[in-house]
Amino acid sequence: MRRPRGLIAAALQYGHLKTKVTLNYAAHGDDSWLDDIAVERLEMVIEQSEDDWTRLDEDNEHVSGPTAAEYRRRSAGAAAFLGRTVRAQASVKRLLEQSDTDIHDGEAMTCVHRAETAVCRKGKLLLGLPADDGPDELLCRNTCADPAYTDRDIAEHRRRLPVLEIEARDPLTPRPRRDRAAAQAAQICVVIEQHEASRPEATRMEGGRVA
Repeated sequence: MRRPRGLIAAALQYGHLKTKVTLNYAAHGDDSWLDDIAVERLEMVIEQSEDDWTRLDEDNEHVSGPTAAEYRRRSAGAAAFLGRTVRAQASVKRLLEQSDTDIHDGEAMTCVHRAETAVCRKGKLLLGLPADDGPDELLCRNTCADPAYTDRDIAEHRRRLPVLEIEARDPLTPRPRRDRAAAQAAQICVVIEQHEASRPEATRMEGGRVA
């Protein structure tokens, strides 16, 4: 899905805004190529899970937010997965079910998806739309209880904060945009403060650096 000739490449080739369109577009013909995509998804899940656990276990990456504990639990569970030899396509689905942590990297936020609490899923159901198995960024809201924030997410917030603060103070920027930038900056400050406040004393950060 993220490799050359994968699903994303196909979507770009056909000019589709979402990969779901590509899947629907191709499903009525020869869909054997979807088997390759399933394998790529399995590879992606395993690689991401390994990276997340390495950062937690070896690099002592801090995680905060409503689902921080669940993030650690799922990552630890995925670390126990030692890999299997895939001899048949039917094995891919089973291995995905065993190894998929359902953790999704977002924009300065990590979604530890839980269907029962996902605001995006509830939004789709209210609109009469089919609810997918995973999150939908278009319907992501601040009120959702599924986010977690890694040190990587906080670093991205720190990069975005000065930009928003400048926009909020710029007299040439229209008032609605200034107000929105100010609100976003305030929210980011809260996320950063809560992240650092929940950090273990031994690794407490000051000004973005480990004390």
